[in-house]
Amino acid sequence: MYFYGISGSNKIGGSSYFIKLGDRKFLLDMGLDPNLPGVYPKYENLYRKKLLTTMGDLDGVIVSHAHLDHIGSLPYMLKEGGKVPIITSEATKVLGKTLLLSAPKESDDYIEIFKKDEIEKVFSLINPRETMVAKDYEINLYDSGHILGSKMVEIVTQEERVLYTGDFSLKNMITAKKMNLSSIKSPDILLCEGTNLNKNTNSYINERLGFIRHANKVVANGVLLIPAFALGRTQEVVCLLKNAMKSQLLKRVPIYIDGLSVEMSELYNELGVDILDDYVKIAPNRFSETMDDSPKIIVCSSGMLLKNSKSYLYASKVLKNENNSVTFVGYQDKRTPGFKLLYEKNFNFKATINRFNFSAHGDEREIFQLIDRLKPKKVVFLHRNLKDQEEKELEKRLTKIYGKNIKFYFPKDGEELNL
Repeated sequence: MYFYGISGSNKIGGSSYFIKLGDRKFLLDMGLDPNLPGVYPKYENLYRKKLLTTMGDLDGVIVSHAHLDHIGSLPYMLKEGGKVPIITSEATKVLGKTLLLSAPKESDDYIEIFKKDEIEKVFSLINPRETMVAKDYEINLYDSGHILGSKMVEIVTQEERVLYTGDFSLKNMITAKKMNLSSIKSPDILLCEGTNLNKNTNSYINERLGFIRHANKVVANGVLLIPAFALGRTQEVVCLLKNAMKSQLLKRVPIYIDGLSVEMSELYNELGVDILDDYVKIAPNRFSETMDDSPKIIVCSSGMLLKNSKSYLYASKVLKNENNSVTFVGYQDKRTPGFKLLYEKNFNFKATINRFNFSAHGDEREIFQLIDRLKPKKVVFLHRNLKDQEEKELEKRLTKIYGKNIKFYFPKDGEELNL
């Protein structure tokens, strides 16, 4: 197999990878990097390297899930004359289309690079499927446990078997189907996400229990604001909260959702995962301006408090009362207001600032469990954010654990591998 990392190899954001198996050519994901607004991955390098003459030379584009960093640049394919099979799940098609159409409304920081008709056209070409059988290859999608509709991608030819994890988790999520490894055969090559390499998180159960205890303390007298990613994190947190209320582990107070989280949650309901019900309501119009400080929970995007997003507007009011809390449940980029509020101490506010780890990515233990179970011959770590020295030390640890049975690779963006 030939591998070329277009983007998202040694960074988190803008995932897109070109692979060639025999004469067959595929793109795995077509994402956008949220840290580079208005810029899509350097697909022109595929032409410069003579890997493609147009996007139409591809045998397929396979999209693992609907987060923008994996699907956000999909319309580029049509800009460059590509009309090839797009393989993904039904949920990814539904969620991804709405996310791309609605993202410009989320924050002042988002720069629109595709027109509405371009987005609608490329998604109209998707015929959702989880298996594709051709004369000389087969593609299978398997649940990855990350968000609703997220999939691992298996490509099988007569010569080799390749598995791309996309984003995955072995945790028991409420709103995503758990990964089932029993039906997956050992691959020759594992293209594995490395988001949490060198990180082992607190027990997911303990983290959830701590979060519910914290929520109880806040809603005794105040407002709990939870900035959350619109797709995946909002729905997971909301289900956890209302399940705790149903079990009488959490005082029943109104739960409101707002921002792009509303559209995503409505789609979850349509796809068979109940988010909106008697416990969870859509926030009234202009609620961020008119709400009082009576006990309630608000879950809304953006998860990083991007400027003028709904969560940003709510925070400006919630922070003024000492009974309230702004509680983060996801990653905060260093350049965002969320990071500054969480880690910098030069703000004047009364509410408490808290954080809980609800990562939907496998930590290092889970990554090693996956490798132990699948027993691949070669592992290529992607979607990672490690310094060079950290990678060298990790490679030594991996060699000590697995010896010469498995070869490990840490490609950088723009790097080629012949595996």
